[in-house]
Amino acid sequence: MQCSDQDRIIALVQRIWIVSRMDGIHLDQPTTCIVMYGGGLTSYEVAKRAIDRYGRDQTEVWFADTRTEDEDLYRFNRDVERILKHPLRVFDQGMDIWEVFRQQRFLGNSRIDPCSKFLKRVPLRKTLEQEYPSWRCNVCSSAWSKGDAELDVVQLGGEIDQVKVCTECQSSDSEYGGALKAFTKLQCDVDADETQLRVLSRSFEDRIERCTLDGTFVRVVLGMDIIQDCDRLFRAEQYWKPFKVWFPLAEKPFVNKEGIINELKLQNVSAPRLYAEGFEHNNCGGFCVKAGMGQMAHLYKRIPERFLYHEQQELKFQEFIGEEVTILSQTVNGQRSNLSLRELRERIENGEDFSFSKGSACACLNPASVEADERMFENRIELANQ
Repeated sequence: MQCSDQDRIIALVQRIWIVSRMDGIHLDQPTTCIVMYGGGLTSYEVAKRAIDRYGRDQTEVWFADTRTEDEDLYRFNRDVERILKHPLRVFDQGMDIWEVFRQQRFLGNSRIDPCSKFLKRVPLRKTLEQEYPSWRCNVCSSAWSKGDAELDVVQLGGEIDQVKVCTECQSSDSEYGGALKAFTKLQCDVDADETQLRVLSRSFEDRIERCTLDGTFVRVVLGMDIIQDCDRLFRAEQYWKPFKVWFPLAEKPFVNKEGIINELKLQNVSAPRLYAEGFEHNNCGGFCVKAGMGQMAHLYKRIPERFLYHEQQELKFQEFIGEEVTILSQTVNGQRSNLSLRELRERIENGEDFSFSKGSACACLNPASVEADERMFENRIELANQ
C-alpha cells in the first residue's frame, strides 16, 4: 500500500470514530443512559442533554463521592436534582482520599491515582458489570453467549479486540453478513494491511452490546468535548469498553462553561464556587494529586486552610509509611526529587511564582485502559457491592 493511501485510511478511521460518537446512538431498543456526573458545570449539562434525549425514566445520574469535595458541591448537587427533577445515585465508599492512601499504603501522585481508582472507577465500573452482565444484538435482540462467534481485530495500539458476531444477523442481514465475509477473506490474506481490516471492522463491530438480563442496553455518558478534551475522548472510550460511550458535548449545540453559568442563572442557580475561585473543575475541593505544582499553589492562595489540611495529611502519611514520600516532585538539572506540600508553601511564601494551567487536572474517569489501571498497584482493597 502506498503511503498516501495509508494516510487516507487513517484519516477515514479518525473521521468515522468522531462522527460515530456525535449522534448519541439512540437505539431502537430499550436503552438506559448512565451519566457519570462529577458535580461540575459540564456534568450538569450532559445530564440535562441525556434527559432531553432519552427521557427521565431512561436516564440515571451516578455521582461518586470522594468525601474530599468542596462543601458547595453538595449545594449544587441539590440544585441540579431540583431543576432536572431527577435524583442522583450516590456511590460512597465510606472513605476519603487519605484513607484510601493509607489502606493502599501508597500516596497518589501525577502518574498514579488510587483515590480516583477506588473511590470512582472501581465502584462505578463494578456496578456496570453487575447490572449489565449479558450480551445481545442491538438489531435483532439475539443473545450472545461465551463461546459464540468472535473476530480478532488489531487496534492502533497493537491490542487485540475480540469483536462479537451475531450469527442470526449474519445469515439474515446481507450487508452485515457481507462485511463479515469480506473481513474474514481479507484476514486470511497474508499481505492484508491491519489498517484496512480496522476500517472494515467499523461496519460490524458495534452490533453486540452489553445489556441487562432482560435485554436493556446501556450508554455511558461523559462530559468531555472535542475542543479541550480531544485527547481524553479516545482514552475514555477505550477505558469504558465494552460499554458504549456517548459524549454529548461533542455534538451541537457547542457550549462553554460561561454559557452554562448564564443558563443556570436564569433558573436561579449559582455555579459551584470553585469556578469563581479560578479552578477549571469542581472536583475534590480544588485538590488533586494529578494537578501539579501550579494548581497546588493556586489552592494555597485561594483556599489556604484547605491546602494546610492536605499539607498536614501528607506529613501524617509520611509518618505512617515511614518514608518521606510526596505527592509532588520536581526536576532540576535533570535530577528528579520529591517536593512536599510544606516545601511548596514555604517557597510560595518566599515569593516564588508557579504557573497554573487550568486544564491540567481531572482525568478521574479515563486512564489508558482497565489493564493499565490494574497494573498500577500490587495492593488491592475489596469495595462493598452497591
